[in-house]
Order: sequence, then structure tokens, then C-alpha cells
Amino acid sequence: MKLRQTLALMLLMLGILGPYEVTAGIAGTALRDAAEAIFKKFGRGAAGETVEQIGDALGKATARYGDAAIPLLRNSGHAGFKALETAGEKAPDVIKLYTRKGDEALWVISEPKRLAIFIKHGDSAADALMKYPGIADDLIERFGSNAVGAVSSLTRQNAQHLAIAAEEGLLKASAKSPELLPVIRQYGDQAMDFIWKNKGALTVAAVLGTFLADPQAYISGAKDLFAPVMSGTNWTLIIVGILVIAFLPFIARTILRTRKAIKAEQTR
Repeated sequence: MKLRQTLALMLLMLGILGPYEVTAGIAGTALRDAAEAIFKKFGRGAAGETVEQIGDALGKATARYGDAAIPLLRNSGHAGFKALETAGEKAPDVIKLYTRKGDEALWVISEPKRLAIFIKHGDSAADALMKYPGIADDLIERFGSNAVGAVSSLTRQNAQHLAIAAEEGLLKASAKSPELLPVIRQYGDQAMDFIWKNKGALTVAAVLGTFLADPQAYISGAKDLFAPVMSGTNWTLIIVGILVIAFLPFIARTILRTRKAIKAEQTR
């Protein structure tokens, strides 16, 4: 009786463990293949990992994040492992970005500065970085989420114009200057065309304030950006000042000649 019970228990255990062992074997083969591919493509890495060590790291990653991590790590290598470590709790978002954008996403994932921007600002920032590489990076790093929306709404030429204007100080000219970014995000290329043409004037706080109060009217041409400034100017005083400056040399020469004539008259 005991022998039969023992045999039944052994058969039961084999029935349970059998499928598990097959599954584990398949998973182990996939990890081994991925580890060998990483080793062949990227070498030992900074830490000098062997194939077995890379395989162990892959096993830990898949245990934590699932099989979706394997394609990312297989194609990004040691930089991918580092990215997941750096991302921390946002690591699943890194994997989702790769799943969504494929190898294009590696440009963001494998570089620490761009990865930090993605971790902080999310998918829209990653899309902007990939859309305008080298342009969006500095803008987003300096001006945050408002820059993400602004850059994403522009064509390449206007994105370049925004970067140039920012470098020249347009977005830091006054406390309200960063408010130009939401305007660009809302009105896109039309807004940037207007801002680019008037970037000098918009560094003046009074002009900027006028524009921000009703940007659509100025962008569409319904209002003249300089009309309030022109109407509030004392043109009589300005014209008099210009005439005085223009005729100042003549006045000075006249005064000098008069003084010489008086001295000459006194010496007679």
C-alpha cells in the first residue's frame, strides 16, 4: 500500500514539474541567446561581464519587468541595463517607449541627458527629442514642459528659430518672457513666424505685455503690435529733441563765432 502511495506521489510530482522544466528550458534558451547576442554586439561592457553574467542580469530584468525587457536589452546592450537602473520606478516606461518606437528610441534611452529629460517629462518629450534631435534637447532642459509643447507644434525651421531666439535671450528678457512658449504651443508656426519677425521688440517688457494680453489678434494681423506704443509717445518732444541734436553743431559754431566777435570788438 505504501509503495503504491509513493509511486502515485512521484507520478504526481513528475506531472507538475515536467511542464515547468520544459518552460524553464525554453526561457533559459531565450535568455542565453539574448546574452550571447549582447556579448557579441557590445562586448564585455565597462564592468567586464561574461556571457553568463549578462545572462544573469537578463534573468533578473525579465523577472522584474517581464519578457518585454529582452528586445530592449538585446538591442541596447549595457546602456539599456544602465538606463533601466537609472530610471528606477520609471523603468517600465523606458521599456514601453522602446516597444512603441523601436530602435529609434535607443537615441533617447542610451544617452543620460536625454534619458533624464524623458524620465522627467514623459513620452511627449521623447517624441520631441526624436523629432528634432539637437534642437529640442537644450530647450526642454532649460524651459521644461512648456518647451516640449512648443517644439512639438513647430516645423523644423521654426524649431530652429525658437532655439536661436532662446539662445539670444528672448525667453529670459523679462519675468513674463517664458509665457511666449504656451503661445507657441497653442498657435504653432503662425505664432513663431510672428515672434521671429518681432523678436527684438518682444524683449521690451511693455511690448511683450501687450502681445501676451491678446496674442491671437497680433498673430492674425488684426492688431498692430506697435500701435499702443506709438499712440502713447510724445512725438512733439521727440521731434524737437531730434532737431536740437541735428542742429547742435551749427548752434555751437554760431555761438563760438559770436563770442569771438564780441572779444574782437572789446579789444579795439
